[in-house]
Amino acid sequence: LCNALEPQSDSENIRRMFSISCSPGGFFLEKHPKLDPTATTTDGVYIAGCCQGPKDIPDSVAQASSASARILANIAKGEIEVEPIQAYIDPELCSGCRLCNMLCPYGAITFNIEKGVSEVNQALCKGCGTCVASCPSSASTACHFSAKQIFAEIEGLLK
Repeated sequence: LCNALEPQSDSENIRRMFSISCSPGGFFLEKHPKLDPTATTTDGVYIAGCCQGPKDIPDSVAQASSASARILANIAKGEIEVEPIQAYIDPELCSGCRLCNMLCPYGAITFNIEKGVSEVNQALCKGCGTCVASCPSSASTACHFSAKQIFAEIEGLLK
């Protein structure tokens, strides 16, 4: 059994600053619990220890070693690899409803008041497709996942 543990009082500020997902209890969530337990959905941001939930000292130390090794590898390379899968909003089709702004889990979409359209920050976009699925005017598209490409994949699977 484990003692009760609450997230640190400033964890909400840190979560917003680094765009880290959190559990209903307020603890930070990893990208994948088994395949990538120290990485977050924000590229270059790693977590370890009790910020993910109650852990004993050996687990916390092992996670800290993993996270620090990943960070040192990024520093040695001098760059962070970012997936090229991102969304694009066509300003000609965008109606300015701002639905995508509200639904984007990464805060990657902002509204340009001067132009009256939403725009994607490519550095923050993870290509999850939430904006694409929710756009009532079909202005949002997923780069590298056009309808033509998806239908070609389905056709290939059916053959």
